[in-house]
Amino acid sequence: MKYNAYNTVYPLLKWVLSILSFIFFYKSIKDIDWTIEFLPRLINAFENYPFIFTVVFLLVFLNLNFEAMKFKLLLQNSSLTQVKSFFTVLGGMAISNFTPARSGEYVGRSLLLKGIHPLKITIATVAGKLAQVLMTYGLGLISILVIYYFYDFYEDWLDHLSFILSVLLCFSLFVFIVLSKRIVRFISNYLPSKIQLFFKLVQQYNFSVYGRVIIYSFLRYVVFTIQLFTLMQLFSDFSLPVYYLWLVPVAFLLQSIVPVPAISDIGVRVGVCSLLFGGYISNVALVQSVTCLWAINLILPGIIGAFFLVASNFLKE
Repeated sequence: MKYNAYNTVYPLLKWVLSILSFIFFYKSIKDIDWTIEFLPRLINAFENYPFIFTVVFLLVFLNLNFEAMKFKLLLQNSSLTQVKSFFTVLGGMAISNFTPARSGEYVGRSLLLKGIHPLKITIATVAGKLAQVLMTYGLGLISILVIYYFYDFYEDWLDHLSFILSVLLCFSLFVFIVLSKRIVRFISNYLPSKIQLFFKLVQQYNFSVYGRVIIYSFLRYVVFTIQLFTLMQLFSDFSLPVYYLWLVPVAFLLQSIVPVPAISDIGVRVGVCSLLFGGYISNVALVQSVTCLWAINLILPGIIGAFFLVASNFLKE
């Protein structure tokens, strides 16, 4: 039965999901606001700063490699090579980009890893996403506190509100980290046996493994931050003050709160960045920066991943 699933159902799923991915990618590219002369301005920015633009683009693959290293470490499967892990991550992105809360990522990765139980793949993916969420919330809250104490960006009432929310969220995060294992044990006692198995497998990761996962997540976060801030500088002719770099983690924090499909959350990204950076750079520059970041980090890897999903039907395991 397992053999039949891998040789009949899985190839069909790969074709169907890949076609859906291409349809969503095409629609997303078509829906870009071309009235802002995106391509001419992009070419102009590349001509003025070719080296910086090339570095920003190459950072995409470094970022994906960190994610692949994280996934390989969490999966704890000696047969999984770094290259296979890299393309598995791309395959997951092909499907996750058009599903709410990126839930399709588990399916995409499972389709490409024959012989590894889907539950194990799901747990490794969830553990990796949890580490990335901790980075997003933790560094976002730290940035809010830094802004509150050292910079005067906004009205006093907004500063105070941000401070109160940060303290509450920091406390919640601390409690979650310190008591997470006890909470998991307590909750799992009242759940069905299959879900209890899920929680038991999650607890298999020791501090050493998850510590390395946190480091990879931090490196990914740093890459994203550098990319967004650099793109905003490129499209605004470097008019943004350097200390506004502290607002990038706040932007990531606010974006993560809205659970929309990754491929359609560009409106949320633009709205958040306009709220935070609108006083210093134009909306056109913001739209261009966010669109470019979105295209190179989500659209491009997703398209490559969709091709790989199809190609995997013709490759020997």
